[in-house]
Amino acid sequence: MKKLIFLLIMIPIWIGCSNNNDDDGIDCALFDPALPSLFIRIVDSTGANLIENGTIDPDNLSVEGRFSGAGFQFIPANEFANPDADIRELDNSISLFIPYEPTFQYIIHLDDMETIKVDFTAELTRIPCDITYYKPIEGVFNNEALELTQISSLQFLAIIEL
Repeated sequence: MKKLIFLLIMIPIWIGCSNNNDDDGIDCALFDPALPSLFIRIVDSTGANLIENGTIDPDNLSVEGRFSGAGFQFIPANEFANPDADIRELDNSISLFIPYEPTFQYIIHLDDMETIKVDFTAELTRIPCDITYYKPIEGVFNNEALELTQISSLQFLAIIEL
């Protein structure tokens, strides 16, 4: 009788645990994947960062898009990072949200007069636990393709020259 009660208790527990443990041994209830990030650095014709040299005040920036969550976060210089670290590539840039759409546009207002429109194309990416996201593959500014530099596996930097 004790064995029967033990089996009646253990079978639902075992079945419940096995349902969460699909996708090559990943426990989907605990899976917290990294998602892609998109960064923009604005430079002049010499390559000087216009936020870093004070030409553009990040407090006067505004960003909009035709999707929810459009906005930005200013990324100041990381004073604690090693000067040669890859993360320093993102110093004095802006971080943009990547929407769940294959194409999207950001409108960046530098001040009351100047506006930048950047169009992006993204590809759908599937990862374990039935999670999908869009990863940027192309950017266009002033009818010219932007190079998207991959800083890390999921961090992409576009440099816009004014």
